[in-house]
Amino acid sequence: MRPEYVQFFSKSDSGYSMKTIAILFACAMIPALAFAGKRPKSTPTPTPAPTPVTVGIHGNEPLIAAAPDGTLYISALQHVYSSTDSGATWTELLGPIYASSINLNSDSSISVDPGNRLFFTFDYPYAGTTAVCTSDDRGITWNCNPAVVPGGTDRMWTLAPTLTDDYEVTNEGLYETAFLHSTDRGSTWTPTSLGAGLFEPQTGPLLQKPGSTNVLQITKIFGTLPQEVPELKLYVYSPNSPGSIISAVRSTGLPIPAALPGAALGKDGELWVVSEQPNPAGGFSAVLAHSSDEGVTWSKLPPIPTTTTGTATFTWVAAGSPGHVGVIYYYTPDNGDPSSLTNSTWSVRWAETFNATSPAPTWTVGNIESAVHTGPICAAAGCSGDHRFAGDFITSLIDANDVAHLTWMIENMSTQKTTIRYERIQGTPPSTTTGRRH
Repeated sequence: MRPEYVQFFSKSDSGYSMKTIAILFACAMIPALAFAGKRPKSTPTPTPAPTPVTVGIHGNEPLIAAAPDGTLYISALQHVYSSTDSGATWTELLGPIYASSINLNSDSSISVDPGNRLFFTFDYPYAGTTAVCTSDDRGITWNCNPAVVPGGTDRMWTLAPTLTDDYEVTNEGLYETAFLHSTDRGSTWTPTSLGAGLFEPQTGPLLQKPGSTNVLQITKIFGTLPQEVPELKLYVYSPNSPGSIISAVRSTGLPIPAALPGAALGKDGELWVVSEQPNPAGGFSAVLAHSSDEGVTWSKLPPIPTTTTGTATFTWVAAGSPGHVGVIYYYTPDNGDPSSLTNSTWSVRWAETFNATSPAPTWTVGNIESAVHTGPICAAAGCSGDHRFAGDFITSLIDANDVAHLTWMIENMSTQKTTIRYERIQGTPPSTTTGRRH
């Protein structure tokens, strides 16, 4: 209606004029109502499905870390990448001089402390001295201790959980795990203890439960005595306890995985570990266990249902809010030892649950990327060629906002060139009424 109709209506001074206005108003509204009734309903724009992005072409064994300021980092051998736009794009950092391109296939690890200081540790040249470098400007400039552990070293891990205590392990002589402690944010390091395993170099990341003085490390223990059963175990270092030169070691009850082992702490301090075990079809299932007391006692979950046939390998676990757990892994529908499946084509999968501590968790499993490699997949010293295209692990994490960040390797089978990939996944728990995702 035009404004004058409103004004006229409010001043009506005769019954005739009121009737006339009413008729005119009705005539004007009929076509408007008819038009409104035929107006098409708006269709909400669907949220695009997450898609993988390329991080870079240099390095493998991609290890991802998230800084409090939102910056994401991936180390891949002697290379470091960063993203400041939630993983949409990535930049390879110049890196410290000791990790230059002349350094061949160095192992490495990264961590970010609560003050956004980036810790980057690696060995140089190949299987040489372990260095620790730090950066306070997102990897533009570096301060390095180039000889934290001299001599031949291998497979180091670093952890920077607070502004006062930082931790490091490296395999001295390539095989004996040495534990070091820094109280000055990574400038100097003091060796305090050794891992309990003898010649057991296939270790995983360092973890510390908030409020605890212990530092945990998952490790593959093959055993040196005939009666020992190969098993996934947990080193427990106590850097503040005098005389604790040899770490404690605790059993997880899980078998040894194919790649280097992964473990994660949830926001509630629950410790999660993952491995692979034989399934009835002749392949390997992904299986998890969790502990609320730093590995003293464990609860084992049923295998992830979609892995009870086919073969899962290179499993790596991530944990967020209570019950929120995810596992990234390579998968093929073929059954067998992943190191001998000569004609199998592999995909990357992400399994996620929001009720992980229930007796039978509900898993959502997504195919992240198909046809990432054809042929055997293996890890560590007995593996070579493009069978080791991924290095010794792929990784994932769930950040403080319960967003999952995944990184893995793919191979172009015609050229055997490899690429580091990344995907960000904002998972949501199923509805309590429909069972569907919100």
